[in-house]
Amino acid sequence: MLLMSAALPAQDVAQLSVTAAESSPATKAALTAAMILAGASGAQILKSPDDWPRTVQGFGQRVGDQTGFYVVQTLTFRGVESLLDYRPDAVLCPKSRLLSCSVVSTFTAFNRAGERRANWPMITSIVAGTGASLLWRPEGRDHRKTWHLVATRLSIGFGGYVAERFVVDWWAQRGQ
Repeated sequence: MLLMSAALPAQDVAQLSVTAAESSPATKAALTAAMILAGASGAQILKSPDDWPRTVQGFGQRVGDQTGFYVVQTLTFRGVESLLDYRPDAVLCPKSRLLSCSVVSTFTAFNRAGERRANWPMITSIVAGTGASLLWRPEGRDHRKTWHLVATRLSIGFGGYVAERFVVDWWAQRGQ
């Protein structure tokens, strides 16, 4: 369904996210660091992975894991986005279809011709970051745990983008 959506003209509308291009480098760096530390803190509380202890060293490993995922994801996203010349859908979702529109706007983007297509930069980057995580995480050595990590990381990655889109669009329209 998403791959076969009708062609719509690309919209040159400013992104509403605080991590948009117009945000200062300091703001972007602070938000990135906060997200990495939040992810590592959540993993520390959940003791994920089990092989890393709930110690300062274990927290450091979790920060390294989150940082590695972020670096691979970001580099992959920028490379694929540049290669395909995709632009995200930056038009606010209507309040009446906020959830469904958030899903479609997350998983699709506009290509060079202004046609809505699968958001390959986002999809590829999350898959690449997840795959790279298997290189340094202990789950990569256990087949069952590997699939659990992959399912969890993909769910959190894709779900996080949908949730961000939903919240940003809801927030922008909350008084209307």
